[in-house]
Amino acid sequence: MAASGDLPNDAAVASESQKLSDPAKWNDAAAQYNDAVGRSSRIGAARLIDLANELHSVINPNARAIDLGAGTGSLTHQLAAYAPGLSIVATDISPGMLDELMSLRPDPSKSNISSQVADMAAPVGGAVMDGSFSHVFSTMAIQVLPAPDETGTLAQWARLLAPDGIVAIGMWDFDEDCGPHALWAEAATAVDPDYVNPPLLPSGHWTGCNQLRAGLEAAGFRDVKAEVYQIGFDVGKEGFLKFFWESKNPMPVNRKSTFQGDLQMVRIEMERLLDERYDRGRKIPLSAALAVGRKPK
Repeated sequence: MAASGDLPNDAAVASESQKLSDPAKWNDAAAQYNDAVGRSSRIGAARLIDLANELHSVINPNARAIDLGAGTGSLTHQLAAYAPGLSIVATDISPGMLDELMSLRPDPSKSNISSQVADMAAPVGGAVMDGSFSHVFSTMAIQVLPAPDETGTLAQWARLLAPDGIVAIGMWDFDEDCGPHALWAEAATAVDPDYVNPPLLPSGHWTGCNQLRAGLEAAGFRDVKAEVYQIGFDVGKEGFLKFFWESKNPMPVNRKSTFQGDLQMVRIEMERLLDERYDRGRKIPLSAALAVGRKPK
């Protein structure tokens, strides 16, 4: 058998894509997800709910929503607070993420949130029926999937919608200034000038707003509206250091695994940059790509 480094390019890309959606990795990250990433996710999710409401309100007796790749509930809980009577199904490939989501419900006895372990790239199954949702949401999750417009993922999401139903998708916009990525790259190359920071995503995965908009339109969604929304990763110096060096989030874990030099020196350089360049971690740029559209005819 060939070593992983000898895999053909398409097989290597597929392998990297599978790692991104590995439920075990997200189980490990669940407990600390809300501390840093969850904050930025919630800002993007709030705006995404507004955009979806502009096409079709979730405050409607016939409304029913599903949150695909819900994580710990950055969107789910805000949606439930905004529309208390709305029935919401939260799905994720990681049982640990869903356990955390359900534990964060303010009052479980009054909650209309249910959860189901499911791969968002495949038919959800279980109690979820095609055509039964007015809104399909997904925030900061679709990027783990390769070419969702070409592999049938968006077509599957469309089948979940009732006629004229709304899809609303948010994702990190890596085509814009991604502060956490840039901060790591600058600190790592200061320690090792020969270090090359690999791309955040394998080939074929969406990186920004243009791909998100074009993908929805290619899949036949109507009335598509897309925007870049500045959300920031402004968690402060200690918050960022905890996220990058102590959490088990796959992004920093992956970055550190690509560096062969002295990681302690990288951390020291990162601390300097946070102080001098990023206002002690209070001004770390990060953007979200957000888009909504109506079910294809």
